[in-house]
Amino acid sequence: MSYAISGECCADASCVAVCPMNSIHPAPGEPGFGTGASLFIDPRTCIDCGACADICPVDAAQPADRSAPDDVERNAAYFADRVPLDGLDLDAWEPPSYETWGGGPRRVLVVGAGPAGMYATRELLLRTTAEVTLVDRFDRVGGLVRFGVAPDHPRTKQIISTFERIVQHPRVRWRPRTEAAGLTGYDAVIHAVGAYESRRLGYPGECTAEEFVAWYNGRPGATLPVDLTGPRAVVVGNGNVALDLARLLLSDERRLNAMDVSPEVRRTLATSGIKEVVLLGRRGPEEAAYTQSALEELLATAGDRVDLRYHARATGWTEEGLRLDTGETIAAGNLFSAIGFAGRPIDGLPFDAERGIVPNVRGAVVDRPGHYVAGWIKRGARGGIGVNKACAQETVMTLVSSSRGAVSPGS
Repeated sequence: MSYAISGECCADASCVAVCPMNSIHPAPGEPGFGTGASLFIDPRTCIDCGACADICPVDAAQPADRSAPDDVERNAAYFADRVPLDGLDLDAWEPPSYETWGGGPRRVLVVGAGPAGMYATRELLLRTTAEVTLVDRFDRVGGLVRFGVAPDHPRTKQIISTFERIVQHPRVRWRPRTEAAGLTGYDAVIHAVGAYESRRLGYPGECTAEEFVAWYNGRPGATLPVDLTGPRAVVVGNGNVALDLARLLLSDERRLNAMDVSPEVRRTLATSGIKEVVLLGRRGPEEAAYTQSALEELLATAGDRVDLRYHARATGWTEEGLRLDTGETIAAGNLFSAIGFAGRPIDGLPFDAERGIVPNVRGAVVDRPGHYVAGWIKRGARGGIGVNKACAQETVMTLVSSSRGAVSPGS
């Protein structure tokens, strides 16, 4: 199901900047931008990621099944005679629009093949003549999309095919299963390594979002560190990842059979015996980090088996269940934590442990000329797939305007 934009669109184009598939038009600079009452979403290329809805200041972007039929029809009609665009026809773009380096192509190393790294690579190809070496610790591109998006959102994962096109470009050297340490001779390095390490409550028997999501998405080497025990589980956290965990835990056999998961994952979830999930948040519903669309999806899937608790903190985990600061104990067999992610320090670069980021100014690492960051390691673990597009664009613009001398990852 795609998204559609209603007649209340403010046309400020904030959604255009975050759309990972270039599905929203007319964009700034295109015919018709600023002259009509609305922007439009192409239902043929929309991957249902919700980035437009998350950033829309007037809530005009909505799932098509919750939009007025006239709005859905108007969005589709705008694109009826237009060829689908994905913004990756790299050879057809105009010459680089940023200030470029003199002396021919330069060499840039991009570390990380998740959304931030892929968008940084795309931006370098579109706007410069640089040759890009792209490395990742895994053997496939995708990062957060491949190993973080819930398996019942297959449409969102379609963007991986777009990323795979980027690494086929003649100016890209794709080096899977490669660490950046020891690679030298580059004019600039963009670190797009993400922030995938879960923050923890610190209780024995706790299963973090990182562990659970990596397991059900089949990340290499990932295992489920606990046995699933019904009939009730507690998920501490009020973001979209917490809702993903609850939705997967409560999926019935029919839903599980429709997901792209391994037989082991399908069997384990189907036989877990978990019939109810308590979602625990320390703040109120008005301050919850999840999006409205994610909450509505969860309630539509398993509304009568989800208990939303607010204004409470966990104080301990025992055989009886989760103790709260209210004095209550929630009887449960499993404890999951989805309380955020943090980045890890990068050798040779400064690190802000409290925020979990590399200190930077518009992507340029503080006091480390030639080093740049993009994505969650730059701004913290917030924002979905589409936000990385604008984030990477800013970093590449900063890189190109700096035009500093050659560095190496360890310098």
